[in-house]
Amino acid sequence: MLHVFVLRVFSRWRLKIISTLSGVLLVFLWGNMLSAETGKETGQVYQLSPVTVMAPQQGVEINVDKTIINMDDFRKAGTVRNLTDVLKEIGAVDVQRINPLISSPGDEVSIRGLNEGRLVIEIDGRRINHTGHNGRYIVDWSTLNMDDIERIEIIRGGHSVLHPFAIGGVINLITKKGKKTEDPKPDFSISGGYGSFETSHLRASVDGGAGNFLGYHLSASSQETDGYLRNNFQENKNINGHFTFFLPSDATLKLGAKFSDVTYGFPVVNDPSRGDYDPDYPEFLGTADQLRHLPSTLQFPGGPTPYWDKETHYLDAVFEIPLGPGIFSVHGFQTEGKRDTYFYRGTNFIESFIDDRSRGVIAEYRDVTLFDRHTLTFGAEYQELGSPSGNPTIYIVKSLYFQDVIKLGDRWKITPGVRYYSLDKDTYFAWFEAGGTSPAFPTTGKKETDEDWFPSLKVDFQANDTTALYAAVSRSYRLPCP
Repeated sequence: MLHVFVLRVFSRWRLKIISTLSGVLLVFLWGNMLSAETGKETGQVYQLSPVTVMAPQQGVEINVDKTIINMDDFRKAGTVRNLTDVLKEIGAVDVQRINPLISSPGDEVSIRGLNEGRLVIEIDGRRINHTGHNGRYIVDWSTLNMDDIERIEIIRGGHSVLHPFAIGGVINLITKKGKKTEDPKPDFSISGGYGSFETSHLRASVDGGAGNFLGYHLSASSQETDGYLRNNFQENKNINGHFTFFLPSDATLKLGAKFSDVTYGFPVVNDPSRGDYDPDYPEFLGTADQLRHLPSTLQFPGGPTPYWDKETHYLDAVFEIPLGPGIFSVHGFQTEGKRDTYFYRGTNFIESFIDDRSRGVIAEYRDVTLFDRHTLTFGAEYQELGSPSGNPTIYIVKSLYFQDVIKLGDRWKITPGVRYYSLDKDTYFAWFEAGGTSPAFPTTGKKETDEDWFPSLKVDFQANDTTALYAAVSRSYRLPCP
């Protein structure tokens, strides 16, 4: 549980203010120079055009509620290859990367110092944190390519009850779903490149629609690298497909599928004092800091290659229809991960297999406008998380949520909300709970239920056209790690 209080001054157009002040300063200096040359006051005012010191970031829209990155318009210095290339350009978002040319399982994203264990990472509004890693918090960014991303929404802080378990913030990836058009001609795109350490990428996509009934986006990509460290090779393959069916009464049915296959080599010790040292790679000593996701024991060259191979499948189906003063939607989803790991434990070479699955449904009635002052959202969510080959329901999460956005004139906005959680979980007995006399590995067999209400309140004040202030306080819940 966490209490959060935030007070922030937001000035979206501060750069324009700086530009205007710069122009005024130049006018003042120029006038003084002319007076000095002529020995008398000129009495004449010179109006200079505004001078832009630094333009706003292209494709990035910032307001007090969220930061929105439109991928088609986003630009940065250098090439944009991965989602982490984009996120590291956004204020208050920190990215730690293993390889700057490719997204790796060891990458870590944080908002204001809080990593994925206290963030919510979503695809089209549904959470994906506990997928692909046997229920762990860590998000593997190598399974999330940018080929089918239309925009990224970033919410800082845990004040939004619309996103479960959001303590530090939310990163929501909105996918492309095609367009409504009578023109059957599709749009094609293909790109590729080659860089250091034998790093290459190739992407292709097609977008279009047909008969004002079907919209689609299809894409595929491949990325490879030999890696900077010895044996730290990697290969990412991704396939994406999204379809939108435009139905009567302005209803839509959106179907999406994402597939990722990642092969990731574990760095091996590369010590000049050893006979198997390879000077083509940097030194990697047994005392070096270990990268995230690596086995707990050191890996050495020679013999079988230590690596993992992981497949991740994302499936989504969303039905939406306008209903009275709002929009009703039902979102069914499933994510399944399978990972084979090959590594040394001492002199033994181990093969390990783990899998995990999360599936559920979200029903929501949103943007319900009442009296031109209230905008309401009601929702309910059910989710199961577990391991299909072991325990398929480690967690059963049920929650209800409500939020109201209240406008008080042109300057004030109040957003109260509350979410209720009921969590059934399979856990384990500690060695002393099981009657042991000495520390031992925890055993299974324990069941627990958590339930409580978690309120939130946010107040916005629009001081003027360019400056807004907000304060937020919330009580949040962190889903335990199995």
